[in-house]
Amino acid sequence: MKFNVKTLVAASVLAAAGLAQAATIVAHPGETHQGLTLVGGNAVLSFSSSLVTALNVGKVVFSSVAPAAVNEVFTPRPPFGSVRTGVTANAPLSFVTVNGDTGDVLSAGSLGGATLTLAPLAGVSTGGWVTVANLSVNLNEKRVYADLTGNFSGVSGAQATTLSHFHLWNFASLTGPTNVQVGAGSYTNVISGLSITQDGFNNFAAALGLVELGLSTLQNVSDYGSITSTIVAEGKLVMPPQVPEPGTWALMGLGLVGITLAARRRHAG
Repeated sequence: MKFNVKTLVAASVLAAAGLAQAATIVAHPGETHQGLTLVGGNAVLSFSSSLVTALNVGKVVFSSVAPAAVNEVFTPRPPFGSVRTGVTANAPLSFVTVNGDTGDVLSAGSLGGATLTLAPLAGVSTGGWVTVANLSVNLNEKRVYADLTGNFSGVSGAQATTLSHFHLWNFASLTGPTNVQVGAGSYTNVISGLSITQDGFNNFAAALGLVELGLSTLQNVSDYGSITSTIVAEGKLVMPPQVPEPGTWALMGLGLVGITLAARRRHAG
């Protein structure tokens, strides 16, 4: 059998074309990548009722960290007046990472957050505050990261520090679309069952100065809430041409060398 080396080279290149590694797109609002424009969006952190109840014990005061906005819901409970029953923090989308080959959303982040402040209260807290801001969600890891600011030393009067991209929560489930390949539209999904990490709990407790009743009340909270994220896009994701990885080229080259040598031996014989 005769081998046409040029034909084999062309065939090998075509075969290797589909073996490229997926490219990751990092898109910020207003940017266009591969034909898809990230218009914007938002992420709404909703504290669970059990967490709100626990924070009410310490009479926590919430404040917004711009550009996010905190909203509190108060429900009449005669004869005690109104009781806080809900807390949300609505933050604008800051970035989205997408698999450029499939359109799958890998992670997303938001700007701003909320500050929680406790005044000294006997048996609950010695006083303190903590800021939770700039959330980012990794869908594959099922993790939620945040920038935490507070006095985490547990020593009264110590300087506040910021823990950037801190692994604060894990989440149990995700519902809703997580692929933007189809093009323009609004994509909303919900991650729920937020559970705090041990390091996250320790930092929260230290920064808020929790003691005795304050500690035990927060320890009894297993579900911290949910995050509802909306991505608004325009255009349509155009898949890039596939380019083989360097390793693919090397293996293909070795194969072609073997084929060429075999062809020469047959021709010489």
